Amino acid sequence: MEHFSFTEYRPLQSMSETVRKCDSIHCREYIPCKYLQPYISCYWIMTSDIELEEPVLHRVIPDGCIDIIFDLNEHSYRKVSSIVGTMTKPIFAELKGPVNYVAIRFLPGGFLHFFNSPAHDLTDRIIPLEMISAKKGCNLTEKLILENHIYNKIKLLENYLVNLLMTNSRSDPTVKNALHNILKNKGNIRVSELSKNVNSSQRQLCRKFDKWVGVSPKAFCRIIRFQTILRMLSHNPKCNLLHIALDNGYYDQSHFIREFNSCCGLNPSEFLKNKFF
Repeated sequence: MEHFSFTEYRPLQSMSETVRKCDSIHCREYIPCKYLQPYISCYWIMTSDIELEEPVLHRVIPDGCIDIIFDLNEHSYRKVSSIVGTMTKPIFAELKGPVNYVAIRFLPGGFLHFFNSPAHDLTDRIIPLEMISAKKGCNLTEKLILENHIYNKIKLLENYLVNLLMTNSRSDPTVKNALHNILKNKGNIRVSELSKNVNSSQRQLCRKFDKWVGVSPKAFCRIIRFQTILRMLSHNPKCNLLHIALDNGYYDQSHFIREFNSCCGLNPSEFLKNKFF
């Protein structure tokens, strides 16, 4: 297999759009330690300087990842930690009151290295972490609330993850190779070609992707093509949309617009006008 560093995939989310809606909200991402980088994309935080008087809608778009989000608002009933499964469509989270979140974003296929729950049980769902991690999840949330400095919070997260990784160590070379193939081709690869590349039947590959990623190989390719387009638009907002569509394997511009709208909830022109980045 041609060498490809899986950690090169850095999914884009709508953090900038949310900050633009409310300049009292701050977002930032942190890179994990080297030991966890094959599995974790980043840790991210979202905080507000003040208590929000009006709710702010935060757009969450498909990126092939699973997130664990800790609500650290100690003055609220929302002392919870939640798992956001792999998304196939955009959702909106309502931010209100004091905002204080810290989260783990797993790379595609990374979640099952730490937890026993198959990824397909979480797809397009948000569930409490305690449903699969019981007391450990509750204890971690309480510890995170007591820590004031973000680097101490990250240290707590990393200790938690390292312990889980040592306990639940497992891997699937077929899935890993397939993910590398898809990312290397920026999602523009047929499932039939993919299955040949990784020496697996299409049916078996679909079962493995459901378990490890939460969606089929075809659906994951669709997400990665969308993320590739986002990256291109972020670097060059004035680029030709038709050229982008054809270069990334879409049949025509209408196919591109339809797929983009399905993943983002906006067509490409609306997306650019809304200053997403």
